[in-house]
Amino acid sequence: MHQTSISGLTVLRALLLGLLVLIGTSPLVVAQTAPDTTRVRYSEETVTESDSSRTSALAQTYSSLTRLQIEEQVLWKIGLNNYATDNNFDTGRRYYRYGVYLIYERKLRDDISIMAELSPDFTRYRRVGGLAFRHGFSVRSQVAGRYYYNLNQRIRKGKNASNFSANYLSVAIGNGFGRRSHESTYYFYTFSKPLVRADLSAFYGLQRRLGQYGFVDFNFGFSTRLLPRVYDFSLSGSFRIGLALGR
Repeated sequence: MHQTSISGLTVLRALLLGLLVLIGTSPLVVAQTAPDTTRVRYSEETVTESDSSRTSALAQTYSSLTRLQIEEQVLWKIGLNNYATDNNFDTGRRYYRYGVYLIYERKLRDDISIMAELSPDFTRYRRVGGLAFRHGFSVRSQVAGRYYYNLNQRIRKGKNASNFSANYLSVAIGNGFGRRSHESTYYFYTFSKPLVRADLSAFYGLQRRLGQYGFVDFNFGFSTRLLPRVYDFSLSGSFRIGLALGR
């Protein structure tokens, strides 16, 4: 009679096979092989314009109107001259002046310029009451230097790109030519002689551009007469608004 025996190797194989079956049917493995059911959703978000964007748009508009971002080396200015009158109703004396001006300003460097002006004038006057009005023609001129002291500061703030738009200090020599005239550039004479008159002036002022073809210039300070030689001082100044052509 033969006795059948099961070897240890056979038992080991059976145990390994059973372990593999258990692992293949476990919930963890099923979960790992399950299809991905994740859904991706897309949406559009509406962003409103910020206050800073509006401020930037306004700044660009202001810059365009005042030509803040335009680099210019030369500026031509033209306009009607300051109307002047001197009336003495006790004696019947009258003096009226009308005219135009042409000004050339050129930079020597970014904040320093030299300026030359020529102003032909038409005068209408009467020296004593009862006499007829007389007419005359005269010319005024000046040469001035300007220091735009806050130009670099305005550039750093984004307010200017060096187009003659800044505050300035100025020294000017003015002249007046004509026997019937009573004026030099910044001084009024009570008498009409001599033929040539001259004054020396120091000013504080400001100049701004108005759009592409305009400017405004205002200054005030002190003047003294050089010809004839009378050493006195008086307050003086000017306000001008007109056309400007730069390049």
